[in-house]
Amino acid sequence: MPNLEIIQKFYHHFENKELDKIRPLFHKNIKWNQMKGFPKGGNYVGTDEIFENVFKEFNDNWTGWKSDVIEFIDAGDSILVVGVYRGTYNNSGKYLEADFINRYTLNAGIITHVKQFTDTGLFFKVMKGGKQQAQLNNPLHSIKLNEILEFLLEEYGWDGLARRININCFKSNQTIKSSLIFLRKFDWARQEVEDLYLATKRN
Repeated sequence: MPNLEIIQKFYHHFENKELDKIRPLFHKNIKWNQMKGFPKGGNYVGTDEIFENVFKEFNDNWTGWKSDVIEFIDAGDSILVVGVYRGTYNNSGKYLEADFINRYTLNAGIITHVKQFTDTGLFFKVMKGGKQQAQLNNPLHSIKLNEILEFLLEEYGWDGLARRININCFKSNQTIKSSLIFLRKFDWARQEVEDLYLATKRN
């Protein structure tokens, strides 16, 4: 399998929280460099250290964490991934958007090294402060979920919404009540709806 496809597969599994499928893509002594100033920044060796200090950090301390990829750049033995980190830090309630470039080095179809580049200053700002001020700065402050959903339905309708967000309740049993129940239960789904709302407003 080409190196580019391996990295694309890695991001697919990460987005879907399929950690058991990520492990075979890593060398047993993989070296992962997390930038200083990034949450739990430092160097980690081996899959277990990475799962505990990198992936678990995202799951435990962030809501709606995503690594949205803009571009994959094939450089042979190395693949560069350009994208944007997005998520809300639980302790402060602040929302983050930070550009990143990650470099993945592969050998014989296995990921051996990962090096991260991002603006750690943005993380510092998001991770400090209280939730009250963060909510005031939140573009969704005081906007209810049902208002967001009604706005999107007026813009796109059920079919248009389903094409943009792959959620079953937008495809069948299409009611606002059932959709709100689902969105309030699953943070990842709510995040996608809120992101679409903000993007639609900006456009």
